[in-house]
Amino acid sequence: MRTAFIHGEVDRFEAAREELIGAFARSRPELDAGWLAGCLLDDKFTRDGLLACWTEEDLVRFLVEVVPRKMIVARWPLVPDFLHQWLGFLSEEGLLTSPSPLDELHEAVERAVPDYLAAMAEPTEWGVEKFWGTTMHELGVDAEDPQAVAGFFDAVDAEEIDFDSEVFEEIERRDALESPSQPALWLPPIDLVHVEPHRAIAAGSPIMQRIRTVLEWVGDGRDPSDVDELVAALAEPSGGAAEDADLLLEWAERAGLVRSAGDLLVPTLIAEPLLAEPELLWTRLWQRFVLVDDVFHAELDGLSDDDALLEIVQAALSMLYSRTEAVPLELIVMMACDLLDADEPDDREAVRGIVRRMLAQWAAMQAVRCHVTTAPEKIEALEEVVPDGVGADHTVVELLPPGLWAARESLRAFGFQVPTVDDLVACPAELLALVVADAPADVQQVLISQWIERRGTTRASAELAALLTRVDDPTIRLAALGLLEHTGDDGVSAVRELTEDAVAGPAARMWLQSRPTSTENTARPGDELLFSLDGMAAALDEDVDLFLAEFAHQPEPAQVELVKEIAATAHRSAGEILAVLAEHHPEEVVAAAAQAALNR
Repeated sequence: MRTAFIHGEVDRFEAAREELIGAFARSRPELDAGWLAGCLLDDKFTRDGLLACWTEEDLVRFLVEVVPRKMIVARWPLVPDFLHQWLGFLSEEGLLTSPSPLDELHEAVERAVPDYLAAMAEPTEWGVEKFWGTTMHELGVDAEDPQAVAGFFDAVDAEEIDFDSEVFEEIERRDALESPSQPALWLPPIDLVHVEPHRAIAAGSPIMQRIRTVLEWVGDGRDPSDVDELVAALAEPSGGAAEDADLLLEWAERAGLVRSAGDLLVPTLIAEPLLAEPELLWTRLWQRFVLVDDVFHAELDGLSDDDALLEIVQAALSMLYSRTEAVPLELIVMMACDLLDADEPDDREAVRGIVRRMLAQWAAMQAVRCHVTTAPEKIEALEEVVPDGVGADHTVVELLPPGLWAARESLRAFGFQVPTVDDLVACPAELLALVVADAPADVQQVLISQWIERRGTTRASAELAALLTRVDDPTIRLAALGLLEHTGDDGVSAVRELTEDAVAGPAARMWLQSRPTSTENTARPGDELLFSLDGMAAALDEDVDLFLAEFAHQPEPAQVELVKEIAATAHRSAGEILAVLAEHHPEEVVAAAAQAALNR
């Protein structure tokens, strides 16, 4: 059973959710708490996607925050009792992973009960849906009857329903501050070897001199429309950002260094003390950049997204953070345009202009380094991805250590999971198998070696072998077998124990036989096809077009024959593979064969 979902795989999560709830209900038929299990899993999917990995913090949060906010519960002690039963169920099934022993998890639940009861009794801790659901229940309105609900809210709008408006306003205020729920998304792990490296460079970074220049220009008060002297000062060799006087002024205001006083800009009371703390000011400038969208109003005017600058910043940081090599500026522009649904050439040019100005400021913070590539192969690759008729910018960008650190904090604030190698050395094998595929090669080697070293090869092999028997998922299966390559003889011994396993057997036999130093002849008829289907399914998850291109490498008759062979297997991904071939294969004969196989 799959229990880790770190890429927002909604359909697969929902299947696992139903399977877990069903197994839990069968193990505790007297409890009747499937509805609580559903709420618990839905929240965990948006929290971190790790359905069987529970910390004390996770349990307390669900009990003290999530249930009081979302659930109408007739018998309040049911919820802590459910959590105890849930932990017992996961432990009995061999699914539970936690940095804390089981008894400490139970103790954490008990310690949180008083706070849970207090939150259940406090209406300002409820969410909007629970508030209205409770109000309807108290007034005898059937919440399952759409017509009755519509009539209820008509009465609310007509001020015919008496309710506590002060409580409701407080609930609305708090709800407005919360980000909308969405599946947890994990970025690739990094090996964070520098701790807050901006401290070493903040005072000497060019941005500090530019901000000082702005404050010197403001003096005791200055008309913001009279910027000629500021432009001149910034144009000096030590500045170099004359075209961004407006941006720097807005940025300084957002960072709390200047404020409006009538028609003038004046320094704030904290301006001088903040300048004397360059590390703090550096961090503050980084965090407040997303608020300078007024400067880009002309460029953003054609984009429908009200948070366009935030989306552009997020696109840039997620792409730069995910790579250990320099990233073409054009790819950042493309990702930002995709997020914004900006398809028109003018929109694309506007986004490119914002990205350039943004990167110039980050370069002044020594958070990124930009340079123009002259490597022919990189230029050729750039030209291929840029739309026809648009000249590619050959600039490439890389995060420097201060930028890597700062980007991580920003991405976490945006809602991403941003693990480091240190965070993951204690993670369960299922999570490792998922994250290691996304990691850059250099980080991958460090992560794998440290994960195995923490356990020793015997225990590491046992964990990976147990994963192979529990989870029938091609991506995880291939990753786990790849990880077992790093455990030496213990890994080989562990895989030999799996040759008769109903789930992992074919892959285990192929793995043993295909190892470079192997003299074993373990494969059976059909194993090679099943193992190939694992690879196809994993490729399908990565890139449909690439999968189709690889499939079409062989002659058409061979493809048709392979379709028939796939249809005859019991591989869990056979239907998915055939469906993609039926819908997307460019050759009508192959697509028709796949559709016929699906229809049978």
